[in-house]
Amino acid sequence: MKPILPLIVAAMTWLGFTLACLGQDAKPQEPANLATAEQLFQSGKFAEAIQQYQQALKTNPRLVPAQAGLIGAYLGDDQVDAAFDFARTSLAVQPDSALLLAAIGNVQYRRGEFSDAQTSFLRAQKIDPNLVQTYLGLGRIYRAASLYRRAYEETRRAHEIAPQDAEVQRAWLALLPRGERLKALEAYLAAPHADDAEENAKLHSWLEYLKATAGEPVHGCKLANNIEKTEVPMQIFLRDTRRVAGYGLIVKINNRSQRLLLDTGASGLVISRGAAEKAGLRRISAVQLGGIGDRGRRDAFLAVADEVRIGDLNFKDCVITVSEKSMGLDEDGLIGADVFSSYVVDIDIPGDRLRLTPLPRRPEDTVVQATLASEAHFNRDAEEQSNPVRNSPTAEAIPHGPSGPLPKDRYIAPEMADWAKVFRFGHDLLIPTRVNDSKTLLFVLDTGASTNTMSTKAAREITKVRSDDATKVKGLSGAVNNVYSADNATLQFGNIRQPNQDMVTFDLSPISKNLGVEVSGFLGFATFRQLEMKIDYRDGLVGFVYDPSKLPPSLRP
Repeated sequence: MKPILPLIVAAMTWLGFTLACLGQDAKPQEPANLATAEQLFQSGKFAEAIQQYQQALKTNPRLVPAQAGLIGAYLGDDQVDAAFDFARTSLAVQPDSALLLAAIGNVQYRRGEFSDAQTSFLRAQKIDPNLVQTYLGLGRIYRAASLYRRAYEETRRAHEIAPQDAEVQRAWLALLPRGERLKALEAYLAAPHADDAEENAKLHSWLEYLKATAGEPVHGCKLANNIEKTEVPMQIFLRDTRRVAGYGLIVKINNRSQRLLLDTGASGLVISRGAAEKAGLRRISAVQLGGIGDRGRRDAFLAVADEVRIGDLNFKDCVITVSEKSMGLDEDGLIGADVFSSYVVDIDIPGDRLRLTPLPRRPEDTVVQATLASEAHFNRDAEEQSNPVRNSPTAEAIPHGPSGPLPKDRYIAPEMADWAKVFRFGHDLLIPTRVNDSKTLLFVLDTGASTNTMSTKAAREITKVRSDDATKVKGLSGAVNNVYSADNATLQFGNIRQPNQDMVTFDLSPISKNLGVEVSGFLGFATFRQLEMKIDYRDGLVGFVYDPSKLPPSLRP
């Protein structure tokens, strides 16, 4: 269905800095298999590391480095429930252990419990101000909450404490200037690091792209005409004669018209190989796409388009992702709504319109040149790019980091005071959602999904689930094999309450693992065909407008 932005694996790297920062947690005698476990963890061999940590704990059940390492290895192996149970048990016995507090903070983050995770990290930081995991953990939370300056400061402090630590180096990569980033990524990949095979493949693709574009100007996809706002008609895209796939746009790439599904659950511009050949795109480097489905990631490549036209907007020198094989779509491809992150993105499906208007200006800002964030899905600092200050005429007065002016925290303009705050993971926007009387869950806003979906795990805790062989779910990674349906799901998010929503359910654990946070569902076309949705990607804010007068008679209350 869509490419998933590569993100940092939310697992802990303890070797190197652990003994230096443990303080009261350190023990004079440690079993030899603890070092073996840490080496295995560093190499991303989490299942083997679990066994060695467990052996070390048989020698000393209260050995904190082994307890923390086991929690991290459970997370790396995607055994989230086991990590949470063991972390709570260990912390109950030693509640003032900074290392265990940091460990449970990582588990809480993975479970989507950001407030609890922040509390755990801050408690650990107060006990041990030099525990680098607390700064990395807080940095992840702040970045997801669009608090980019605070995230930068946490990462900078972690780098000051432990610049040679692999996880710190990983977090620091995105903050480096483009030229330095290539060398740093090469060094990171050459050393032991706690990434699985899929994540390693993503990193190598990123390295290939950096090498292929070394010495070239950045493909900025800059606006070539002086237009601040525009309104573009959207078209209904049908899956067949009875089913609506979604709404999309006619986009001209190198003057060739392409039918692209507008997808808030996707990133960048993604088109088929046939469409790319017709447009005469120039290949840059290989990459892989992933999304919903059971067939794994698919081969693709990055290419450059000289020109992209969307309505009245004309952008130059843009990166396009090209799928080597069929995408399983009737359209020519996808356009992620995040490409418009220089604007307020108003997706009015009931009104059949996409409107792009200027972002609210912060009190200290001057005009920032608009761009089309076509490269965002492949850039590790994509969130910073949607929070731009680099093109500001007053950039000299702005505090600078290693790669230029520092990012800024979320700004809530007066006219957006009642908009919902969402968590951003690359292109994905996760909104706190309740289903019936459930606890707060995280759902992805996804106009490219034809229906609302919920994870089987969450659905079984909330309502009745039944097997559904008649419903077919298909995405960029192929078809989903095991599909279920959930009954009587009333959705509550932002200022919206939608009752009596039957939902498709299936296993979303691969998506959760990829993002590093628990995803409980997707809000799809079934919801957004009734709503106008306004998105401020820069500040992580979304506004919803429900106007029954715009709806067809069949959808009116």
